Amino acid sequence: MSEILSHLPATDLVPSGRHGRQDGPAGVVAYGVERLALATLTARKGAAPQVIAAAASVFGIALEDGPKVSLAPEAAFMGTSPGRWLVSSGEGAEGLEARLRDAFAGLAAVTDQSDANLVLDLYGPQVRAVLAKLVPLDLHSSAFTTGDVAATLVALIPLTFWQLNDSPAYRFAVPRSFAPAFLRALVSAGAEFGIEISGTGRG
Repeated sequence: MSEILSHLPATDLVPSGRHGRQDGPAGVVAYGVERLALATLTARKGAAPQVIAAAASVFGIALEDGPKVSLAPEAAFMGTSPGRWLVSSGEGAEGLEARLRDAFAGLAAVTDQSDANLVLDLYGPQVRAVLAKLVPLDLHSSAFTTGDVAATLVALIPLTFWQLNDSPAYRFAVPRSFAPAFLRALVSAGAEFGIEISGTGRG
């Protein structure tokens, strides 16, 4: 694998294209998700119940205070620790941040994370086999399923990921400064199956 990526500076993102095994369908597809707004929502001390009540009132959802995805029509709330969520939306970063600040004024701190992360969707017939080499969690369908969230270390990189559907497909939010290292680890883990990368964008 070092030979496959030896021509790339260590700080560069792995470019779009097929990596590793070239014959047959790719075992894993990694697709960079663009135009996705992200923000952290952190309840002030003792205010998690009020945050949950405000989410019900404003967004019409039963906000989970745990490692689960709570879906609203215009946003998704991923629980990353008690009283803390990573929120994603297709609207612009300024719009999401403003809406969260209005909805949870005095109850929670809101921080825009839109430009701080590379967001990748991972799927394909070998995605679990590849992630088993990287993720220190049991991703079997009996242990981790659609809507489950994990804030953990992957290849020594702190990140958040969640399962999108039962295919399975996963969405990873990787701190942008660690994105080149994460992609290299991913290519190394997926090389035996072939991995197709697209939309990795800028570094």
